[in-house]
Amino acid sequence: MGLPGSGKSFFAKRFAAKMGAEYISSDALRIEMGLRGKYLSKNKTDVYLKMAERAKDWIRKNKSVVLDATFFQKKYRELIYSIAEANQISLHLILVQADENIIQQRLSVPRKDSEADHSVYLKIKDKFEPIEKSFLLLDSTNENLEEILIKAHKYILRPNEQK
Repeated sequence: MGLPGSGKSFFAKRFAAKMGAEYISSDALRIEMGLRGKYLSKNKTDVYLKMAERAKDWIRKNKSVVLDATFFQKKYRELIYSIAEANQISLHLILVQADENIIQQRLSVPRKDSEADHSVYLKIKDKFEPIEKSFLLLDSTNENLEEILIKAHKYILRPNEQK
């Protein structure tokens, strides 16, 4: 999870590949659902519900899943917490962040799946609700992908009682 431009999608896609996990992107789902450019609360909720549904399907098949979304509101995170609890699986929260200058630079370049620009970043940053569960915080730069992949891998391998 993380703000637009933080590097969360770049990281999540590569982390899923490294772990042999299924990758589910809120941006890709939004496009698939015909909701590109539609950001009403109901549309956002529909995307998160679809993401949760897909995650449940993969979990039932004994697959690990990496979810790629901002998860800026507690209600969206709670949806995922409940799936993990109901299926008695470990949930590992990772928050990707980056320096404001890097974020602004990243958001100035159009991206295939995401419509977020700097104004969207500022809105979501202002509304980002505190994370109440334990999580790993990763600082994304333009040169440290391998380093943060290793940190994340070590984090999810730690016994649950240490989290």
